[in-house]
Amino acid sequence: MIEMNTKWRIPFWIVFLVAVITLLPFLGNTDFTTKGEPREAVVALSMLNQHNWILPTNNGVDIPYKPPFFQWCIALFSLPFGHITAYTSRLPSAIALIIMLSWGAVFYARRKNSQVSVLAAVLTLTAFEVHRAGTNCRVDMVLTLFIVGALYQLYRWWEHDCHQLPWWAILAMSAATLTKGPVGIVLPCFVMTVFMTVMTWRQQGSYKSLALRLVGKLLPAAILACVLPALWYWAAYQQGGENFLWLVMDENFGRFMGKMAHVTHANGWYYNLLTLITGWLPWTLPVVLSLFVLPWKQFARQHFADSVRKADALQVFTWLAFLLILFFYCIPKSKRSVYLLPCYPFMAVLLAEYLVWLVKRSYAPIRIYIGLLCTIGIVLTGLLVVLRAGAVPDTLFHGHHAADNIAIVHALACQPLSVADISWISMPLIGCCIGLLCLLHRRVAAVTERPVLASLTMTLLLFLAFDGYYKPTIMNTKSLKPFATRIGRLAAHEPLYAYTGPSERGDDALRFYGTDFFLNDRIRQFDHDLPTNGLVMVPASKVSLLKDNYTVKAPHYEFKEVYRSARRETEFKDTIYVFRFQGKQKKVGR
Repeated sequence: MIEMNTKWRIPFWIVFLVAVITLLPFLGNTDFTTKGEPREAVVALSMLNQHNWILPTNNGVDIPYKPPFFQWCIALFSLPFGHITAYTSRLPSAIALIIMLSWGAVFYARRKNSQVSVLAAVLTLTAFEVHRAGTNCRVDMVLTLFIVGALYQLYRWWEHDCHQLPWWAILAMSAATLTKGPVGIVLPCFVMTVFMTVMTWRQQGSYKSLALRLVGKLLPAAILACVLPALWYWAAYQQGGENFLWLVMDENFGRFMGKMAHVTHANGWYYNLLTLITGWLPWTLPVVLSLFVLPWKQFARQHFADSVRKADALQVFTWLAFLLILFFYCIPKSKRSVYLLPCYPFMAVLLAEYLVWLVKRSYAPIRIYIGLLCTIGIVLTGLLVVLRAGAVPDTLFHGHHAADNIAIVHALACQPLSVADISWISMPLIGCCIGLLCLLHRRVAAVTERPVLASLTMTLLLFLAFDGYYKPTIMNTKSLKPFATRIGRLAAHEPLYAYTGPSERGDDALRFYGTDFFLNDRIRQFDHDLPTNGLVMVPASKVSLLKDNYTVKAPHYEFKEVYRSARRETEFKDTIYVFRFQGKQKKVGR
């Protein structure tokens, strides 16, 4: 068993405080602008409204696509406030990221060193994909916390010769499964099985009876991790019946085997590599720049093989966790960038070690990166000054997105600035000062002695400016709330319905998720209820279908247009018609 140092408290507090300051103040500044976030939030809303924490329905007919742990967290965090908001909806993701970063800092500080552990945590925090997931109302960051945490705990269990049961790992895998399904157990066990196989072979030089021994060690933990999720699955099946069972099979096994009823996000294996490159922005830039200064001639196949053989257990674990998770998510036909989030904490450690090694040989890549950050800060601030001076006319914009671009320019140019806004806007300029000091005077102050530290600080300041001012100002021009407010006033005393045509199972685009969330989950589905009167919202592409099905054919309805939206006010990015209708409450055979 390795000797673990106790110098982890300072890395823990540094990472914890940086993450809290960077994430928590800004979560509620941006309204919901896409279907993904309100789709998750409305499930938690339906839990509170219906007092059903197992399998509530939303939008009148839908049951949740995923297990409920994430929505439980939203609902519990919202209870003290009395209602669910954008802030409380995103809070579970932010807290999950804070815990994961702090946990990783402690894990690697104890086994490696404080410098790498802090550097890796801040790199993870400022990776675009991770930062976005940590500030969104989506299940992926909570799932990532439990998968990564389970791996940390299973490694610790392995360090102690697999004595007793890894109860913390079992609980983490249970929570991961309750967040997004069986992948929360399969993935950690897969990585640890391969790691333990490799380490046993290195120690004993033989695979004899190895598989049976490993299964004997991990199988009880995997089985116990199934207990809590099984209780929820059974309770949900009692409520949802065959429809729930079909959805579970389609979302988990159908998705993995590429046999979903409605395959979404279908991409080739190379897609994962591309998303890792973009997901690591802005840190992709110094890594790419470093390729031009590496001593390639010194690298040899034999040298690489020797390095692999001499790698310690922690290094092997880190490499395998990164590579095996990447490989695992190359198998399903459905691929999304957020699926690779569990890779990032382990990649960050490797990247941190690489940057520490690199600056001992050449400052050039980091110094160029600092120069780029200075340029971005100056250009960003200068562009804002130009906009607020009214130097950009509306006539400059043409084409399909002209209205959206004009709205963004007006928001940046005309919105009054508070003291807080001015503070966030000034962050890139403060970063420029730090960068210029580092570039011009290497030893002026402690913060500029190490270009890596200066670049980290500048990157964090850019994220503060982005989250504190630029993101909410720009994204709120696309908010789903104004449309919902208008519809709420229009249907103040009438039932409200939506018609989006025949929906295919698995196609989650065919719902007014944002409108339904802001209207407290009051929307029902017209073609399901066939009501006698009320208001119905219909995308322009479905209006003819509605009238063909319910005016020409029985049951007969009379529709009168009362409102027509702008094109991009909802998730559908289409004009929405609102009709007042009268008809007979009579369902016909389908």
